[in-house]
Amino acid sequence: MLSLLLWPAGLLLEFALLARSVQTKTFTKYIYFYAYISCVFVVSVGLFIGHSNLEFYEAWYWPTQFATLAIGFGVVLEVVRQALAAYPGAERFAWRASCAVFAVTFCYVEWHVASRTEWSTVAATVELERDLRVIEALVLATVLAIVFYYRIEIGKNVTGMIVGFGAYVGVSLTTLALRSFLGPRFNAAWGDLQTASYFFALIVWTVALWSYSPNPAPPTTGRGNGGYDALVRGTRTQLESVRSNLRGVAGS
Repeated sequence: MLSLLLWPAGLLLEFALLARSVQTKTFTKYIYFYAYISCVFVVSVGLFIGHSNLEFYEAWYWPTQFATLAIGFGVVLEVVRQALAAYPGAERFAWRASCAVFAVTFCYVEWHVASRTEWSTVAATVELERDLRVIEALVLATVLAIVFYYRIEIGKNVTGMIVGFGAYVGVSLTTLALRSFLGPRFNAAWGDLQTASYFFALIVWTVALWSYSPNPAPPTTGRGNGGYDALVRGTRTQLESVRSNLRGVAGS
């Protein structure tokens, strides 16, 4: 019931967010983020129109969910690109490392599910969501650690992306764990909590990205500027930790 109430409200927020991005010309500044919002909006409109037809809904929900999960990683890439924009070397390394981790995870999940006797779109999507959420959480945590340690100032737009998507990823991980533990009886609550957390993220994004707010210029002195080489090394170390954690997830 909660999902049905928040669904049209979420569509309105997505439309407002996209329309405002065109009006303020921020669409091209945060291309990966808005590509994700556009994809979710198109998919959500299609599912909302046909949700009364159960056969259509079930046939399209899981494949489109699979697509939005993959494109959703672009939000993480946008955060990496924007938060470390003042440090091109660290940004390039972090961006490429994140893409590599995503590609390995995507291929691993596909291989793991395809190797089973029976293919299941639902199983593939749930496993991909679980593994991607773990990686997204690790990459976001790494970016935040770098930002706080090196005192990198970020603008309202990027802060909103981090807060909104971070909350959504955190709730997703929690509900996926509970779903695995409680089984089918948790499915209804799982859907409502996922919808509510995404709706919260949309509210944060709409407020934070209503107007363009670029990152402040980096300081000319202090740890943020003088520690550039250390920042690159720190980024490399943190992302190596992400890779190690990924191996642990893949092996479990």
